[in-house]
Amino acid sequence: MPDNPQTVEMAGSKLADGAFPAWSLPPGPAAAAFARSLARSVLAELGMPADDAQTIISELATNAVVHGDRNRAEVWAYLSRRPSPHLTLKVFDAAPWRGAGVAGPADAAAPTAGEPAADACGGRGLMLVNALTEEAGGCWGVHPTRRRLGPDPVSGKAVYFTVPLPEASAAALPPPAPGPVPERLRELAAARGLPARVSLGAEATVVHFGAGLWVWVKDGALLFELPGRGVVRHPPSDAVEVVEQMVRLSEEGAARAPAPRAPSWDLC
Repeated sequence: MPDNPQTVEMAGSKLADGAFPAWSLPPGPAAAAFARSLARSVLAELGMPADDAQTIISELATNAVVHGDRNRAEVWAYLSRRPSPHLTLKVFDAAPWRGAGVAGPADAAAPTAGEPAADACGGRGLMLVNALTEEAGGCWGVHPTRRRLGPDPVSGKAVYFTVPLPEASAAALPPPAPGPVPERLRELAAARGLPARVSLGAEATVVHFGAGLWVWVKDGALLFELPGRGVVRHPPSDAVEVVEQMVRLSEEGAARAPAPRAPSWDLC
């Protein structure tokens, strides 16, 4: 991959081993090319073609440095196994997301599938993102989150897309590494500036993330409540995705208090 990713949230050196790498995007015109090279390297590691992923991430990287906070833009990558094995690529920048775009109205409605708002991040370029992601069988969306690189948990937004793993690549994934899953959740959360504590119960271990956010570790699964979707179940190998959801929900809760704004949306 281009340069070594800066990250403290890695269980191994490869994505298949649970790594969660992050890279800083160059603040100028080189961002798109750098993001494309990242996509090529990440997909090559998984034995997958990267043509569409390169196009998608190039658009998202360009949006981040043109319409967002160009000096604090990042690319993240990780694997999840629910609902089926897939790669998630995210482009973060520290500008707030307000639903219809960086400068959009606070109460703007979320766009419907296939019709992103005309001024959302990069305007009609997101129509291409939607088409290519749908064609590949993935999904995409936007949500508030925190940056991963740097000393402080700066708030911002992430635009992400998923790429389903083909059967051969999914079959090659190693089994989850053994180890205390609650501690893994707590370590991941602490690296994002989200303190967590672990409570041992008779039937389940509960990891509390504050503000009414918690994850049950029970019967070989991670369970949490996602507003609008009820209780969601993930395998223990999806610890990164689960903590990402906790960070997202924490940021959404914090955003509602001082200045209400549109919730996250997902075209999944």
